[in-house]
Amino acid sequence: MSRTKFNCRRCGHCCRNLVDAYRGSVSDADLARWRLEGRRDLLARVETLDLGHGNLLHLAWLDPATGEEVDACPWLQIAPDGNQVLCSINTIKPDHCRSFPENRRHAAATGCPGYATNPQRS
Repeated sequence: MSRTKFNCRRCGHCCRNLVDAYRGSVSDADLARWRLEGRRDLLARVETLDLGHGNLLHLAWLDPATGEEVDACPWLQIAPDGNQVLCSINTIKPDHCRSFPENRRHAAATGCPGYATNPQRS
């Protein structure tokens, strides 16, 4: 029996459909990193809500013009080959993007093909 490890297919499914449990939230560490890097472009797409008792929720990715949540990640780009996608903020992307999917079950539940035993690029 072969064990399949996660292998990102660069399909962009996780970036095109932000309705997952992470629906646009980023961590305190993400914000600190972006502030340190002077990434006003990223910070302009985040709104912090005070949930009380010292709990903050950082909503992203918002449209800076309207303040509305976007459906797809604004940092997603089509690769030059036209068949795959690239993250234009890969080196500084949110922590939850780095750890997506959490496990095989999470991948299956969100439609991520990264654990496919016979991968096909889409």
